[in-house]
Amino acid sequence: MIGRAAAGLVGFALAVAACSGTDRPVLSDTTLATTISSTSTTSTSTTTTEAPFVQPAAPDGRLYPAVAADIGEAAQRLYSVEAMIHTIEPTDADFANLAHEQQMLYRKIGRAPSEIPVVLAGAPESLRPIIERHLAARRSIAALSSGSGEGPTNVPAWEIIPPLPAEELRTLYEAAAADTGIDWSFIAAINMLETGFGRIDGLSTAGAQGPMQFLPTTWEEVSDGDIDDPYDAIPAAALYLVRRGGPEDMHKALWGYNNSDAYVAAVTHYATLFREDDRSFLAAHAWEIHYSAAIADLWFPVGYRLEESQPAEDYIVDAPWSAPPPRL
Repeated sequence: MIGRAAAGLVGFALAVAACSGTDRPVLSDTTLATTISSTSTTSTSTTTTEAPFVQPAAPDGRLYPAVAADIGEAAQRLYSVEAMIHTIEPTDADFANLAHEQQMLYRKIGRAPSEIPVVLAGAPESLRPIIERHLAARRSIAALSSGSGEGPTNVPAWEIIPPLPAEELRTLYEAAAADTGIDWSFIAAINMLETGFGRIDGLSTAGAQGPMQFLPTTWEEVSDGDIDDPYDAIPAAALYLVRRGGPEDMHKALWGYNNSDAYVAAVTHYATLFREDDRSFLAAHAWEIHYSAAIADLWFPVGYRLEESQPAEDYIVDAPWSAPPPRL
C-alpha cells in the first residue's frame, strides 16, 4: 500500500492535516510582533495609537493572501478571482498570485459547509460547476482529517522545492496514461494531493517518499528507478493504479492507493475538474503549500526547510510571513 504524506492533505491538504470543518485560531497581532504601537504625550494625557497591521513579506517579497472573514465577502471575491484566472494568461505575472488567493478562498469557504449552498447559488452560471467541484473536493479533504483535533503543534521536517513546470508534468502524466490507460487527470490529482505537485520533499526516509509518496516496499513492486524522480515516480504510480484495478475500476484503484473513501472522493473531484477545465489544473499547479497547524493555517513557501520538526510558535518567530493576516 502507498503511504500518504500529511502534506498532501495539506493542501491542497492542498495542506497535512487537510483542513477540518472548523476555523483554526489565528495568531494575534501581538504574537506576530507586527503591529506597532506609538505613544504621544501631551501635558494633560497620554494616548496610545496602534498603527495599521502590516503583513510581513516572505523573503521573495510575496505576501500571504488576505481573505475576508465574512463568507459572503469571500464568496464575492472568489467569483472575481475565478473570472480573472479564466481570463488572463497563465504566463501573466499576476496568475500565480491569483491562484494562491483562489486556494485560500476555497480553504476558507470549505470550512463553512453550511454556507456553501448560498455561495453556489450566488456564483455566475459559467463558473458554478467549477466552484462546486472545488468545494466538493475541499469537503472530502476535510473528512480525511475529521477527529484529528486542533491540528499539530509542531511544523514538519520538510523542504519545499519548486515543482516541475505544469506543461512538463502534463507531458509525464499523458505519457503514463498512454502506457497504462489511467487517465492523466487521476495521476495529476494524486500528485497534487500527495505533495503539491512535488513541492514537498520530506526529509525523513522512514515512511512514504517522493512526489507520488511511495513506501519503499511498494516501490519495489512497480519500479527499479529513483523514487524521488518524477520521471520515474509518475509512471510507477500509474502502473500501481493498474495493479489495483484501474482503469476499469478507478474507485478500487484509488482505494488501493489510499484506503479512504474521502481520499478517493477528493482525487475523483479534482481529476474531473482538471479533465473538464484545463485552466483549473494550471491554477492548482500554482497553489502553495499550507499546513493546518493548531496555531494557524501556516504557509510554507519555496525555500522552507527544517531538518527537524519544531514547535510552530518558535517557527513563526523567524518566519512571520508564514502566519495569516488577521482577516483570514
